[in-house]
Amino acid sequence: MIKAVLVLRKINNSHWSVPHCSSSKVNRHPKMNKLFLYFGGDIFKNYHDVFLPTLNIDQDFNIQIISHLNVPSKPEIKDIYLGLLNLLLKTDGEVYHIGYNQSIREVFSSLKDSHIVDISYGFDFSYLITKAEKCYVSSNKDFKPELLVFLPADCKIKSIVTEDLYTIALTEDGKVFRLQILKEPFIEKLLLPIPIKEIACGKEHVLLLSNSGTVFSYGSGSKGQLGHGSIENHKTPELIEALEGLQIKSVSAGGWHSAAISDSGDLYMWGWNESGQLGMPCNELQGNKRPMEEIETVCCLPKIVELEEENVKSVCCGCRHTVALTEKNHVWTWGWNEYGQLGHKNVKLTDAPEKIQLPNSLHPLDVKAKFWSTLIIGSMLEKE
Repeated sequence: MIKAVLVLRKINNSHWSVPHCSSSKVNRHPKMNKLFLYFGGDIFKNYHDVFLPTLNIDQDFNIQIISHLNVPSKPEIKDIYLGLLNLLLKTDGEVYHIGYNQSIREVFSSLKDSHIVDISYGFDFSYLITKAEKCYVSSNKDFKPELLVFLPADCKIKSIVTEDLYTIALTEDGKVFRLQILKEPFIEKLLLPIPIKEIACGKEHVLLLSNSGTVFSYGSGSKGQLGHGSIENHKTPELIEALEGLQIKSVSAGGWHSAAISDSGDLYMWGWNESGQLGMPCNELQGNKRPMEEIETVCCLPKIVELEEENVKSVCCGCRHTVALTEKNHVWTWGWNEYGQLGHKNVKLTDAPEKIQLPNSLHPLDVKAKFWSTLIIGSMLEKE
C-alpha cells in the first residue's frame, strides 16, 4: 500500500482547491492508496521538490499526489501533524519538519530507534510518546526531546494534548493529569468521578469525554466554550448537563469553540461563533440578511448542527473553523477561511456547513484541523 500526500499549491494567485476527477479511468478492481489532502496557508509555497514523485491530476489547479519525501532514504509518509506555519511529517522511523520559508530537516533524531507512536504539536512545544510508553517534551526551536522524568512511574500515558494554556495527559486506565514544564515543572491529577477516554484542548479550555459517554469541561468560559449555559470560568472539571442523557462518542475543541458527536451521529456545537465556526448565523458574514435575533456570536449551550440530515462520524475544530466527515463519506467545512482552509476555491468565510467537492475516486477516512489548516485523510483508487 502506497502512502501519499495530495498537496494543493497556488497557481497564478488562485486558491488551493480540489477538483473533480473522472471516475471513468478507475480500475473496477482497484488497489487502494492512502493519502492526505491539505488546505490552508502557504506552508508548501517553496517546496516543489520536497516530495517525490509528483503526479499532476488536474490542469486548472496544480494538484500533486506525493508518495515519498525527497530525502536520501525516500521514506513513505505515515502521518502529518499540523502546526501554525509548520508541519511534522512522520515516516516509519523518522520525523521531518517543514515550515514557511524553512528547509526540510529531520527532527527528534535521538528517538529514531524508540518508535514514536504519537505527537502533540503545540505552538512552542511538542510532546512525544514512544512505543515503550515513555513521554518526551521538545522545544519547537531546537526539536531536542527530553524525557519527562516527573511523571509517576506507574503512569502509562495514552495521549497528550497541548495548547496555549493547558497541557493534558491521559493514561491508559482513564486518569487525567495536567502538566507544566515551564519554571517549576509539576503534574496535577484532575479529580474526576469516572474514567476518561478522550481529551481535547482549546486555547483556554479543556473537554473530557468519559468512558460512559458523558462530557466534562473546565477553563475559561468567556465565549461560552464550556457549554454550561454561561460565560463563567470553571477551575475544575464540571459535567456538561445539557449533554446528559446522550451517548457522546467524540469531542473536539477549537480556539474558543467546542464540538461533540453522539452515538446516533448528531453533531452538537457551542462557544464562539464570531466567524460562523459553529455553523450558525454570524455578524461577520457580509450581506447576512438574517434578523439580529437569529445571529449568535456566543452560544453557551450545545446545539445541533444539521448537515443535510447526514450522520457525522468525525469532527475537528481549528482556531476559527470546523471540518466534519459524515457516514456518507462527505466532508463539510465552515467558519473562517482567510487561508483557504475550507477548501471551497475562495477565501470567504461561511456560517453554514458546505460540502467540499472531492475527487470522485477519493474515499475520506478521517479529518484533522488545527490553527488555520485542514487535513483530510483518505484512500484513492489507483488508475489503470
